[in-house]
Amino acid sequence: MKKLYILLLLCFIGGCSEASFPAIPSDTDFVASLNILGGSIDFISDKAEILESWELEEAYTGFALVTDDLLLVYGYTVEKAKLIELSTGKQLASIDVGEGTTNAYVYEEKIYIANGQDNTVSLYNTEGEKLKTNSTGNYPMAMISDGNHIFVVNFKDEVLSVLSMKLDQVDEWVIPTSSHGLFIQNNELWLGGHGAGSSPNRSIKRININTGELIGEIETPLMPINMARAANGHIFTVSHGSSTVYEISETGEVLNSMKAGANPFWISSFGNSMVLAGYDDHQIYFIQSDEITKKLQVGKGPFQLIVREVE
Repeated sequence: MKKLYILLLLCFIGGCSEASFPAIPSDTDFVASLNILGGSIDFISDKAEILESWELEEAYTGFALVTDDLLLVYGYTVEKAKLIELSTGKQLASIDVGEGTTNAYVYEEKIYIANGQDNTVSLYNTEGEKLKTNSTGNYPMAMISDGNHIFVVNFKDEVLSVLSMKLDQVDEWVIPTSSHGLFIQNNELWLGGHGAGSSPNRSIKRININTGELIGEIETPLMPINMARAANGHIFTVSHGSSTVYEISETGEVLNSMKAGANPFWISSFGNSMVLAGYDDHQIYFIQSDEITKKLQVGKGPFQLIVREVE
């Protein structure tokens, strides 16, 4: 009886009701895959080996690194986002965001959360305290910042919301409906998307980041929806509708293309490789010099990647 009492006491002191996952050492580089069909996160080394796997208890649809040691997980049908310390695997805070979270974006440890049910973006600190909320267009989703503004793509609308870093309304720009995927290149905002109905999107729009003026397009059929900068400075995009990866110069010239993955949604830069998530074949692809160098089976439905590279 005495041992049971001590165990219960230790459990109470240590917060045994909190979620707990295998720890990820602070000095370990990784690319992490959020697998939304199987409900798991795989942490993968630069040698394409799984370091740890977390089995998730709720239907999380997105995640973001808040700091090198703090991971945010959220889901469209999940009312609370969670902040988890990677080096201990312990949940540090729970954020009451309500249902409808479509995306989270982190800039200098400030957390911006988009909600597609009430059409808002809210700003939180790393303790999970809400600082401000502002309205957007219909179904805010992709977000990015240049340090001065937050650019918010409203997926079911024809406007892009331009907000200050404190979420004051600044401007609205006309964009195609079903746009998605953002990247900043010099003074340009690059915008991808699915397209709508019988008119799938075939290009990345190049938009003047100061005025919202369309200044050009980059042909990348079909449905370029995610972009990342490689170690060589080139920009890689994944065209979801054709399972094609395009390599683009910094001036917007398409240099190479290759087929990779099955129904891919995400591409990230990790070391000297580009890493692609194949949603339908449940594989992660490491790509160098336009060749697939390694493949790795992960959990079902790899949908999003994040990268941590410790300096």
